[in-house]
Amino acid sequence: MTLESSVRSTLTEAVFDEHPDQIAVIDTDGVIRATNRAWETFGAENGAVIATDMIGDNYLAACRNGDDEVGARAADGIEAVIDGSQSTFTVEYPCHSPTEQRWFTMHAQPFTVAEESFVLIDHADITDRYQAEQAVAERNELLELVAGVLSHDLRSPLSVALARIELIESDGTHADTVRGSLERMGDIIEDALLIAREKDLGPLETVALDSAAQNAWAHVSTGDATLTVDTAASIAADASLLSQLLENLFRNSVEHGTGDGQPRSTDAGAVAVTVTARDDGFAVTDDGPGIPPDRREQVFNAGFTTSTQGTGTGLGLLIVREIARAHGWSVRATDAPGGGAMVVVSGASMSE
Repeated sequence: MTLESSVRSTLTEAVFDEHPDQIAVIDTDGVIRATNRAWETFGAENGAVIATDMIGDNYLAACRNGDDEVGARAADGIEAVIDGSQSTFTVEYPCHSPTEQRWFTMHAQPFTVAEESFVLIDHADITDRYQAEQAVAERNELLELVAGVLSHDLRSPLSVALARIELIESDGTHADTVRGSLERMGDIIEDALLIAREKDLGPLETVALDSAAQNAWAHVSTGDATLTVDTAASIAADASLLSQLLENLFRNSVEHGTGDGQPRSTDAGAVAVTVTARDDGFAVTDDGPGIPPDRREQVFNAGFTTSTQGTGTGLGLLIVREIARAHGWSVRATDAPGGGAMVVVSGASMSE
C-alpha cells in the first residue's frame, strides 16, 4: 500500500525528529538547512550561545571556530564529501560535560533531493562502546603484564636455582638456596594470577621495610651494586607483592645505572641504591644520571625501555605500577636529592 505524499512527509519528519542521534542537513556551502529535535535539545542542554537549531548558520565555519583540531579535521572531511573526493567521512571525538565523560562519532553522508545536493551530518553517542573498548584494551594490557611477570620476574630466581644445581651436584651445600629460589618462583606465579584475575588483596601484613628490601635484594642479580636501607619503619602490604615491587625497582636501578641502558662504567663505580621511608610510603633512589623529565611518566608504560642492548623488556616499572595500584598506592619517578633517579611510592600506611 502506497502512502499519500502528505502522510509520507509527516512520517519522514516524525522519524527525523525522533531519531536519538543529533542530525543536521547542510547544503554544499556548509549552511545548515535542517536539524532534528535531538540536535536542538543537545545544544540547549550544553549551553549553546546561538540558536540551538543552528538553521542558517554555516556548519563548516562553526567546526573551524577556535583551535579545535578535531573540528578542523571534521570540516576538511565534510568538504571532501561535498566536492566528491571522498564518498563519506567519519571521525570520533570526545565531548565531555561537567558531570560525565562522553565520546561521539560524526558521520557525513551525501544525498540528493530534486537535483540539489546535501550532506547529512549525524552525531552519535558512542560512550558505551568506547568505554567497553577501553576496558578491553586495559584488560589486554593487564594480560600482557601477567605474561611479563611470568617471563620477566621468574628469570632471576630461575637463574639462581639453575646455577646452584650445578654446585649441588659437586658439593651438595646449596639446597637451601635452590629451595628458596623455587619457592619465590611459586610466589611470583601466585601474584601474577592474582593480578590477572583482578582480585582484591587479602588482609595486609605489617612488613618491616628493612627486611623486605634486604630479601628482595637477594633475589636480584646485583653484581657489585650496593644497597642501603635507611629506615626502621614498617608498611602495611602484601609481603610477596611488596618484594616483587622492590625487586623490579632494584633491577631497574642496577640495569639502567647509566640511564641509557649501557653497562655502568668502571670509573663511575658500582651503582648505589638506597631505600628510605616517607610519611606515607617509601622511596628507592640510585646514584645514576636520573630519568629525563619527559620520560618520567612513559617509564611506567608497557613496552617502554631505554635499553640499547636488546635486553630491556619494558615491563619492570609497569609491574611496579600495577602492584602499587593493587594496594591503592601511587608511584612516580623524579630526581633524587643528591642526583640520580628516585621512584616514590605514596599512599601507604606506615608505622614505626
